[in-house]
Amino acid sequence: MFRVALLALIAHLLAACASGPVKRVFPPEARVQEIRLQDGRATVQLRVQSFSTVPSEVEAYALTLEFAGAEATRLEGETRLTVLPQAAETFTIDTTLDTAALERAKAALSNGTALRYRLHGTITVEPNGRAYPIDYSSALSRAPGLDGVLR
Repeated sequence: MFRVALLALIAHLLAACASGPVKRVFPPEARVQEIRLQDGRATVQLRVQSFSTVPSEVEAYALTLEFAGAEATRLEGETRLTVLPQAAETFTIDTTLDTAALERAKAALSNGTALRYRLHGTITVEPNGRAYPIDYSSALSRAPGLDGVLR
């Protein structure tokens, strides 16, 4: 009787281990990591943070970047960026800033002041193909020793 109960317990424990860790998918976070100005154009480096327990793949993004409450540019496109569980990855987007936004960014670079920004819209992420809302506000400052770079 004892052996049967012990074998049943071992079988139960092995079955429980076979299911593996719990898989949870949480909304990602996106923010601007860097803006590089060059020849009137801007390269925006986005940082996508995953809080999920499984790898995620960023499929598409439709975001608006604002400086001081005014639209600076629209960032839209597709990508195949893989983000490991509870990690972050970056990707770059070449864009053109609105004239007033470009002047604000240049002023922040020349004056050494912070450039307040807001990033909002959606990011579509697999494994579930859902478009998650993004709304993030922060500030960028001149990167020491790097001309035309805000971080």
